[in-house]
Parts: sequence; C-alpha cells; structure tokens
Amino acid sequence: MKKYLSPMLLFSGLFCQVDYATQIQPIFNSNCTSCHVNGGTYAGSLDLSSFAEVIQGGSSGNTVVSFNHSNSELYNRIILPESNQQFMPKNGSSLSQSDINLIAQWIDEGALETPVDVDCYAADSTEGVEIWGECYSIDNTTHLGFPILIPDTASVLPQEIFSLTNLRLLSLNYSNISGPIPSEISNLTKLVTLNLSNNQISGSIPPEIGNLDSLFSLNLSSNQLTGEIPLELLSLTNLEGGVRGAMLGTVFEHGLNLSNNMLSGQIPENIGNLSKLKSIDFSSNQLTGNLPIQLYSLQDLLSLDLSDNALSGEIVAEIGNLISLEGVVTTAHNSSTSYNALDISNNQFIGTLPSSICDLPIEWGNAGSSDQLYDFAGNQFCPGYPSCIESSTGSQDTSNCAPLSSPIEGRWLAPLIEGVPANTMYEFINDLRYTYYCSSDTNGCDSTYWNSLDLNDAIPNPNPYTFINDTLTVDIFFGNTWQRFATFECDGSVVSLIDPTNSEWKWHRVGLDTSACENQELGIPNITNTPEKFKLTQNYPNPFNPTTSISYDLPKSSFVYLTIYDLTGKTVKTLVNSLQYAGYKTVQWNSTNQNNAPVPAGVYFYEVRAGNLSQTKKMLLLK
Repeated sequence: MKKYLSPMLLFSGLFCQVDYATQIQPIFNSNCTSCHVNGGTYAGSLDLSSFAEVIQGGSSGNTVVSFNHSNSELYNRIILPESNQQFMPKNGSSLSQSDINLIAQWIDEGALETPVDVDCYAADSTEGVEIWGECYSIDNTTHLGFPILIPDTASVLPQEIFSLTNLRLLSLNYSNISGPIPSEISNLTKLVTLNLSNNQISGSIPPEIGNLDSLFSLNLSSNQLTGEIPLELLSLTNLEGGVRGAMLGTVFEHGLNLSNNMLSGQIPENIGNLSKLKSIDFSSNQLTGNLPIQLYSLQDLLSLDLSDNALSGEIVAEIGNLISLEGVVTTAHNSSTSYNALDISNNQFIGTLPSSICDLPIEWGNAGSSDQLYDFAGNQFCPGYPSCIESSTGSQDTSNCAPLSSPIEGRWLAPLIEGVPANTMYEFINDLRYTYYCSSDTNGCDSTYWNSLDLNDAIPNPNPYTFINDTLTVDIFFGNTWQRFATFECDGSVVSLIDPTNSEWKWHRVGLDTSACENQELGIPNITNTPEKFKLTQNYPNPFNPTTSISYDLPKSSFVYLTIYDLTGKTVKTLVNSLQYAGYKTVQWNSTNQNNAPVPAGVYFYEVRAGNLSQTKKMLLLK
C-alpha cells in the first residue's frame, strides 16, 4: 500500500519507508565520516560510521529525536547556511535537498535501522493507517466520523478501520458504502457509539457486535440489512442512548436503532436484558410474532417505535409498566424535533388495548396533530378503546372482532332531571331512531306507559343512525350529526354515551330495576351545557377513507359556514350554511364535492366561520 509522510513534512516523491543501511549510511559515508569516525574524538564525540553510533549521539545531545526531525540536532545542523559556524558538513558543501529530505523522513519514521511494514505516519508522528486519503494514528485515534469526508467512490468499509482499537466513536453515514459489516468490527472493543446509518450496507447483523460491551448507542438504521436480530446484541447491557447537549441545541442518540432495514423474525425474548435502554426503534422492517413480555420490563424507555412491521398478537396489560414512556423532544435554533413515545401503527395487532395503557406518562390528546406522540392506527384492535385514546386510535380493521356484547337496538329512557321520571324514550330499530315523549306526570311516565307505546306514538320523521365500533351516530337533519362513543354497563342495561366534550349521558333500558346496578348511578344528560369558547377540533378519524367527522364548539347562536377546500384554496364542498343554536356540533363529510362526486385522495382543509370567528384545520384522505 502507498506510504507517505504526514502534513508535518510534505516531501513530494517520498512514498516508501527509508532503509538506513542503503539510503542513510551512504549519505554519511560520502559527506560526514571523514570527521565523524572512531568515536568522534575530534568531532563533538559524534560517530556517524554506523547505525549504533548515530543513535548513541554526541556531546551536543538530541542528535536524533525519533519521529521529530525538527528537534533533532543532526537535521538542524545540515540545513544551516554554509556561512554559519555550526553548519555541517564542516569542510564540505551543503547536502542536496533530496538527501536532506531523506534524512528528515527517516527520523520521522522513527529513525529505524530496518524498515517495518508501516502504512503511514499520522500528524502526531505515530504509526497510522490510511483511510480515504488520510492517515489516522493507530494508538491515538478515538473518534472517526463527522466531519470525515467519505468519497463517493467508497463502496465498502475499509479493513484499516478495524486497526484503530482505541476508537470510542465510529460514525460513518450517508454514503455509498455497501456490502456486509465485517466480523472484524469486534476488534473495536472500546466503542461507545457505533453509527453506520443511511448507507447501503447489506447482509445480516454480525453477531460479533455483541462483543462491543462498552456500546452506549447502536444505530444501523436505513440500510439493507436482512436476517434476524442476533441474540448476541442482547448482551450489550450498556446500551442506553438519550438526549445530550450540542451546539445551539440538543440531539437524541437512539439506544438501539435498527429501523428501515429488511430484518425478519421475532423480537428476541431477552430484550429485557437491555435494562438501561431509553429508546428502541425497530420500525419499517419485516418483524413478526408477538411482543415478548420482557419488553414491558424496560422501565427507562422514553421512546418505542415498532411501526410498519408484521407484528401480531395482543398488547397485554404489562405495557403499563413502561413508566418512563413519554417521548423525546430535542431543540435546535428556533425549531424542535419530536420522537414518538409509542408507535405500534401498521402491524397486525389484535384484541383490545388494555386500559393500563392510560397509565403511561404520555400527554394524551392532540389526536392527529403533529404534536401527537403516539400512533396505534393500521392494526386490528377491537373496541372499546381505553378512555385516553378512544378518539385517537386511528383506522382499525375490526372485521374479525367479536360481535358487540350489548346491542344499541331496543328502547332506552333518557332522564332529564335527577329524581324525576324520564320524559323521553329512544327506540333503535331498523337503522332508525324513534323518539317518544311523556307529556305530563298524569301518564305516570313509568315502564308500563313506555311499553304501551308503538311506532304510531313516536314523533314524525325518525332519525337515521349507525352503530359502528361502539360509536353511535345519529343524523338529526339540517346538517347536524350527533355522535357518541358507547360503553355498556349493568349487563348491557345501562349505556354511557360520551363525546369529545366530556359531557355524558347515561340511558337505561325500559323496565330496568336500578337496584340491580350496584354503584352505577344513572347519569343526567348535560343538555343545558354550552361551550365557553369557539373551538374547531381535529377531524376523526384522520387520515380517513371515505368518511370523517368534524366537530366544533359554538358558544352562542350564530350563522355558521363549514367549508372544505383543496390545496389550491378552491371550495370543494359546503357542509353547513345556516343559523345554528349554541352547543357542541358534529358534521360528517363523505369525501364528495358539491356535485356529490367522490374527490381524489390528498390533503384538504376545513374551515368553520361563525360570525367574526373562524378556525381552519388540515385533514388527509386516503384511498
């Protein structure tokens, strides 16, 4: 391999290591030994007739300082002007520049008698290896990474890297490096940070990485790695990661990031061995199988991203043990970056999400917004969903979910005032909601009265309704839709209907003996409550296909416009254009334009204007 001098000494044409016997001694023989011989009796006690005598030096001291020609008296004497009293050779003319350069190179290579196989000498004059045109000290290089320039022609990891056994940081990313990670990676036993992300590295993850037991952060993301996660990685018990300070902000180092590869198989059961981990990112791979129960023992985890795999099975109650799972936010200049607390979207998870998920220290809410730190969409989770995420579970395939334990069909009483018999009954039958009233106490308003009624006694024009995924949606005409999430109690005889405003209705079936429902008081509808301020909430679901619900709070009666726009600002459809009374409003959009023709997938905006107030939000239609 090519040999060269470090930037300390730039001599063109000197590429091979100097041999003392054939290159240096002849210079001394021709120019110096006429005086400097026989122990140097008459020449400052300096004998230049052999290697041993040269190294022994003379009375002036520092005759040859290995690896440092500029501090070597021999070199400094031969570069003096001939007029100087200390110029050497004393009785001759100056050495040629090539001979001077050769002596300097010999000294900087260690002033050796016999050449050794040295790749290059680093800037600190120690033995080095050449990597992409630069010489790195084998003993003293501890960091290899940014701002290192990786040439576009680099196609593999150079073997020379694995000679740098004192490396603590190896960060080589965003290059054309391909091929496998060599097993010699195990030589770098002092590595604390290993980042080979955003390359084209292929093959399996070498089990030898498991020998790097000082690793704090391992990032192999965005490559073409295949095969299973090696069990040897689970011996890296110092893997941690976390937020650290950086110039003008903070940065986040993942503890274990294997995302955006083609890894397959299951997440190893012994993942719980990595008890210090603050983050795991296995997203966008081909991982399968159930989540190992040991995963839920990682109580220091701040961020867990398992999205876009083929993971299956149920999420168990032990997920509540991840007591630090709150997400990560870093800052830089005037911006910030968020890392999800929990993202398990786009897998094949089934069953119901456990209520213990609400014990996680995640800031629940902001459904569908950029601030949302969790994502469950694209799975097969069945209702009912835990209260903290019931409006933000995203789209779910519920085709294999068991039928609802309690249907909404039948007759329900809705009390108006606590302690006073209900004066309203709703009957759900044949996709229509019928409404009945008890006009006065003279009718008794008891179960006998309500059971005596038939459809002829209902008020005209029953309301169409749907009951899907435990969500009751009633079309009450005039552009208004009433939507509530239903939770059944008391063996299905009591239903709690909750909406995003947190107002609650509790209905009970006609003829219910309320004494049979211990500790389950019948609620009073909060129909007199009005919003305190004007507010437009994020549509749900979002993204959606083909129907989504838009809710807004109207603090006072106003003329309301609700309009859908495309990205160019063109009006797609007007959903509301009428006077509305104060209250909590919900309207559905079925992805059609003013002509009731389907619109294409993409980003749309919706705006609500009420008087001089207006708010706009963005939504995404998928097809």
